[in-house]
Amino acid sequence: MKWQDYLKCALVVTITATACKKLPEKKDYLSNNANFNKKDVYEPVLGRTMLELTQFSPDGSTYPMVFSIENARDLGSGKPAAELFTPLKVKEWQRDYTGLEKSLDEIEAKRVWVNAPFLEIRKGSGDFIFRSAPSSMIKTYPDSGYAFDVKIMNKGNARIIRDFKLRPLKEVPYEPYEYDKYTRQRRQESRQHPNGPGYQVPYTIHPNFMQNLIYAKDSLMRDTLVSVYFNKTSESGHSLTFKFLDENLKPMNPALFNNTKWDQLVHGFNRKQTDSSVVYDVAYPIPLTGLTTPYASNGMANCQFGYSRKGYGGNRVDAYFGLSFAIYEPGDWSITFYFRRNPIFNDD
Repeated sequence: MKWQDYLKCALVVTITATACKKLPEKKDYLSNNANFNKKDVYEPVLGRTMLELTQFSPDGSTYPMVFSIENARDLGSGKPAAELFTPLKVKEWQRDYTGLEKSLDEIEAKRVWVNAPFLEIRKGSGDFIFRSAPSSMIKTYPDSGYAFDVKIMNKGNARIIRDFKLRPLKEVPYEPYEYDKYTRQRRQESRQHPNGPGYQVPYTIHPNFMQNLIYAKDSLMRDTLVSVYFNKTSESGHSLTFKFLDENLKPMNPALFNNTKWDQLVHGFNRKQTDSSVVYDVAYPIPLTGLTTPYASNGMANCQFGYSRKGYGGNRVDAYFGLSFAIYEPGDWSITFYFRRNPIFNDD
């Protein structure tokens, strides 16, 4: 055999041996500086499902990564906080809500009852989910709350980010809310009292905006002259009623607000209008999601009422007022607008 043939055989053996030898698997990179942009105290309000976008900064780490919660504990005693992971019966969307649904049945067909924990982390993003747990189950402020760690893993690497703080707040049935979310004491009006500095008045909910409402000759109505009250009469219902009271606490006919688009006011159905109220069948919570729809934006429902009249000189005057609100508990609810001065509806 010629020397060239020996060389060829040697090369074949070397290549074969190299091919059979398994190369070491390359590990993904996981930066020691990878962290959450928000890592202060989380204060979810109980009684509603909330998604907390944590804005994780990977600092060049290799995806995919898997996030998990570790060592959840009572911050005061240090004992394991099993209640954070106790399954709850909650409604979750199986299909997307659009705001275009034509009935309660169509809405409810998109939601299902599931058993899921109060606290969960999205495995692929690190965002937190806080589900609708009751304060009878989860400790709330002023209790010191909870702490937990988050484990981050990618292929072959892992690290622990420690000491996330969780201090839930008690349920808030609706918003705007007259009471401080921490102390549950009645808030005070932030505006100066007509009698001057030093006078404090308990806070009352007012419309978000008012335009061209007149209660006397050339006297524009201020929003403080209209108070808004929320009331629930049943825990198991699914209705929402709008009422209006004049300065003598007598019912006002909703028909007075002749520019109101009643069929577009809320995402409700089977509207029933009388001389004293307007009632809708609705699904709770209101709004159903954080999606922007004709009825809601920025996590709040938006309702607007209005009427038209002739002003001086025969000019048409359009008057409006409205409220941005949310209701988190199911039931039969009413929202009442109390006018401390009667608006002028007649033509000048």
